[in-house]
Amino acid sequence: MSDIEDLWHKYKLAIEKAVLKKDDFPDEHQVFWRKRLFSTLISYGFLASLIAFTSSVSFGFFAGNIFIQWFNLAFVFLFLSIVFSKKIMIHMRKLLSLFLLYILAVVYLVALGADGPGVLYLVIITIFSAMILPKRRTYIFVGINTLVCICIGFVIYYKLFDIPLLESYDLPLWISYSGNLVFVSLISVMLINKVLRGLEVTIVKEADLVSRLDASEKYYRNTFESNPVPMYVFDMKTGDFLHVNNAACEKYGYSREEFLSMQVTQIRAETESSKLMELHSMLKPGDYSGLLIHMNKQKQVFPVEIETNVIYFEDKEARLVIATDVSERINYIQRIEQQNHDLMEIAWMQSHMVRAPLANIMSLTEFLIKYPGEDSAETLKFLSDSSQKLNGAIKSIIGQAESSRVS
Repeated sequence: MSDIEDLWHKYKLAIEKAVLKKDDFPDEHQVFWRKRLFSTLISYGFLASLIAFTSSVSFGFFAGNIFIQWFNLAFVFLFLSIVFSKKIMIHMRKLLSLFLLYILAVVYLVALGADGPGVLYLVIITIFSAMILPKRRTYIFVGINTLVCICIGFVIYYKLFDIPLLESYDLPLWISYSGNLVFVSLISVMLINKVLRGLEVTIVKEADLVSRLDASEKYYRNTFESNPVPMYVFDMKTGDFLHVNNAACEKYGYSREEFLSMQVTQIRAETESSKLMELHSMLKPGDYSGLLIHMNKQKQVFPVEIETNVIYFEDKEARLVIATDVSERINYIQRIEQQNHDLMEIAWMQSHMVRAPLANIMSLTEFLIKYPGEDSAETLKFLSDSSQKLNGAIKSIIGQAESSRVS
């Protein structure tokens, strides 16, 4: 059965390629679908017409009607030449094919009478026109059917030609018969237009939705590719990379092809591979954000802050990761912490190394003020020693402050 379906699919594609041109594939889907329907009708009608053609030729052969045989051959040749001629615009091919079908219907009516397939072809023409032409044009063919019936009525009433219809119908009977024919044609066109109008609205909405989805997908894909922050997608079951952006390739030093042949564990430090698997199994259902250590192609490690969420990529459950290098941030924080440590040391030096000599200086100065001239040489020596200690302490503090300055 699959071989038959495959063969049928190839056949329809071949007919479509033979009927439609590249110019017949516009962006306006509400216009194109009628062209596609025309090629579909040809693909089905081509096979069905073989039965009708065989039966008509057989009838002409056994009835000895050479005219019917040659007419059928000429009709098939002209019809196929018009339908498959890409030099003719497709809307003109539709009209010419319907015109040929009218000729076929009238010839069958005149040559074979109402018992032949002529009346059936008149109904089929209105159905085909409703399917392949815009709504307003389809009622024209109902009017043409009415005009054909009126013309045949004149032939019957005035007996202008000796045709088989004269043997079966008089004017009142033909009016009744043709009235029902026009009624069936009108109802068929109205119902088909109603159904196809709903189909056309659905196609337009679907095409608009597909267009919006394509635009949305293009927007997010461009956002992913042009994002300056490394981003990648990996398979949650296997850990294989599925997609990476340019920033990830530049940051980690791998080409896109190399990335897509790797697993997510290969950008992690070896000491954290087990941690990654535990983290992955623990957080599989949800999102995750935090600080991890990654490694580039040159085996250089660096801290990254990651934001992740679960997505479906190419029909696979995957995780989208945004990995921001936070080396500068961490280095800055470490410098701030070092500065705080240095400031604590400065505070300790102020409270211990500065206070002691300063207290000595204050005491010796007070002693000299109260008792001038008593042991002044020894007191001044003590005062000089304390001053030097104070000066050394101040220089040490200044040096510590300079070294702990954050640039």
